[in-house]
Formats: sequence, structure tokens, C-alpha cells
Amino acid sequence: MAVELCISSRLTELLGDRLLYGSATVELNESTFNGTLIALYFVPLCSETVGTDDRALRDLYKTVNENEKTLNIIQICYPDLADDRKYFDELTNDVPWHSVLYEYAEKRIRLRHKYRVGNTETLLILNDSYLKKVHTRNGLKLLSCSGKSFPWTNLWNEKICQEALKLSSNESNETIYGLYFSAHWCPPCKAFIPQLIHAYDSIRKRIQFEIIFVSSDRSEQSYNSHASSMPWPSVPYSNTTLRQDLTECFNVRGIPYLVLIDNNGNIITENGRAEITEDPDGLYFPWRRRFVYSLSSRLLPKLQSYPAVVLFIEGDQEEELELAEGVLLPVAQQVAKTRSNALYDLLFFIAPDDCTSDTLRQFTRLTDDAAPLLTLIDIPMARISVMEYGIHITEKSIMNFVLGFFDGTMKFTSIL
Repeated sequence: MAVELCISSRLTELLGDRLLYGSATVELNESTFNGTLIALYFVPLCSETVGTDDRALRDLYKTVNENEKTLNIIQICYPDLADDRKYFDELTNDVPWHSVLYEYAEKRIRLRHKYRVGNTETLLILNDSYLKKVHTRNGLKLLSCSGKSFPWTNLWNEKICQEALKLSSNESNETIYGLYFSAHWCPPCKAFIPQLIHAYDSIRKRIQFEIIFVSSDRSEQSYNSHASSMPWPSVPYSNTTLRQDLTECFNVRGIPYLVLIDNNGNIITENGRAEITEDPDGLYFPWRRRFVYSLSSRLLPKLQSYPAVVLFIEGDQEEELELAEGVLLPVAQQVAKTRSNALYDLLFFIAPDDCTSDTLRQFTRLTDDAAPLLTLIDIPMARISVMEYGIHITEKSIMNFVLGFFDGTMKFTSIL
């Protein structure tokens, strides 16, 4: 019973306590999905998606559930340019599966960011019955792929990654692996390789680390030329299936792309290229999530996906950054320990006095250039809150400010 309640609580955090089913609203509880696979169907609210041909998905849903319920689909209609109720109703009124309610706008928006769904992107993401593990993000593509029949549960990390990791002679439970997607025809890939080799050599002096090259080359000759410039193993060019499966498995949209994984295929860091650019010697490798970040242009995209406490400070010297971290870090640690949320992470940033901070102030319409200044910036929900002037910034005052976000009493202003 405790496990069922835990699962139900997680699903409620993500989807809400009620769902739309046809024209009716139904309660979500531990028996709603009854252990089936759950596919999240993301659809943007815009005129282009109204009337989209979804017959293949409807046919799949009907076929796989004919004898026994094995698949539940939950449609998430997320705002594109506007959260249009008319489009929402048109997109959900006759679908045979559940939808996240229109009234749960924050959940629809945060789910989109949690699952990294791009602007105007339509995706079918297949998950386990707890929404803890993603089997594939490419469900719509697989619908039309005759060689990959449902349930597609063997497409995600474990089996595919284990085949790739066998190429390394450095297999151990402690080894961290980098899958490097690249091609000879790609100029940024060639430019990145010297940086990657420098980081690779530096990191391996301290930590067990191996890279495996996954080629996007168009000929074996180009592959051989490109692979010869790297000191690590490669997926053979002849193993087209594994190269394509890895590309699909990690949803590679552009190269060069470096993703770090553990020996079980669990993702540690998706943005390895940017991390190496900022940390060329790999001093912070493997770049796991930090409790407190120092704001930089590279990290601005994180603010587009997550709410964040941002402490603007005077100056940019090490001493000032350390003082700011001293008051933010205990709060960030306490939040991570006691306020974990399945739907989103609350990030913490120190914003030194530089061009990146100026850019963020302008974007959020923060006209006051005072510092120190404590804010909560929630770009996904297009809003900002500023701690009341005159309150001394301490660990206690920061915690009180942050608790207002969690209990719904925080006052926001729009940044639109």
C-alpha cells in the first residue's frame, strides 16, 4: 500500500489529481493506469496542430489495448504563443485517452520543460508506469518504422549502451563514459576534438573515464579519417544499427554532441561540450548538478526551463562569490533535501556584476540595478519575484523567501 501511495503521489505531482477523459473529469489514483506503460503525447496549442492526422496513434492505442490494457496515453497540450482554450478543446474533445486539464496550466508548461520539448514540437515519449524511466522519445517516428514494433521498451539505455560500452577496455563500475557523436564533414566537430582530447587526458589522470566515438559520417573512408584523429575507441562504421540506435536513444539533434553516462547507461551530463568549453581541464568533471551555480552565458538556458533563485551581487571577485555562496548553499541543500518535486527542480544562482547578469535583468524587466538583490525568476511561467527591500540577506531570510514559492504566497510580477 505504501508503494502504491508513493506512486500515486508522484503521478499527482506531475499530472494533477484529476485528468480529462473525453468530456469528463476523472480522479487520478493508484489504479488509474494499473501498471501499464505511459506515453506522454505533447501537442502545441496552435492552429497548425488542430486537425493533425493522428490515426496511426489511435490505431496503435486500440490494437495494443484490444485484449488487455497495456498502454495509457496522456495528452499534454502546452501553450505555444498563447494558452488558447478553443484550440485545447478542439485537440482533446474526441481523443480516446487522458489529457492533463486545461486548468492545470503550470503542470502543462512545466511538463514540457521537464521533458525538453522544443517550441511547436509534437512528441510521443514512452515511459514506464511510474513516469520515472523514459524508454524512447521518438514514439511518433517509430509508429511508421516497420522494423521497430511496440512496445519499444528495449530502445533506451541499458541494452543499447551495454553493447557500446563493450567496445571499451576500461570497463568497471566506477568508470564514467562519454558518447561522442561527431562527423568528419562537420567543421565544429573538428574544432572541438583538440579541446576534447586535452580534457580527456587531464581527467584520466584523476578519474576512470572513457570516450566512445559514434559516427555520423557518410562514408567509411571519412569515418576512418575522423576516427584516426581520436585516441579512444569507436563504434565500427559497419555497425549501422548500433550507431543509429545510440543517436535515437540519446535524441541527438546536432553535432558535436557529448553525453556522459555511467556503466548502466544512466545520463550524468547531457551538455558535455559546453562543460568542456567552460572547464577545459575537467576540474569539475563529471559536471553533476550543483547546489549553487555562478551565472554565466552558458547557463542561461537552464533558466529557460526551471524556476531559479538568483542572488545579484556587487562585483565579480572570488571573495564576493564565496560570501554569496555561504548564505545560498545551506538553503539550496535544505530545499534539495526536504522540498524535492517530481515536476521541476528549483535552481540557485549567484549573479556577479557582469554582462550576463545585465542581460538577465533586461530580459526579466528588472529595472532596478541594486545589489545585493534576491529574486526568484520563473521564466517558464513568465514571472519574477523580488525580496522586499530593506530585508537583510541572510540564510534565514532567503529560506523564508523561498518557502513563499513553495506554499503559494510569493508575489510575482509578469515579465511579458
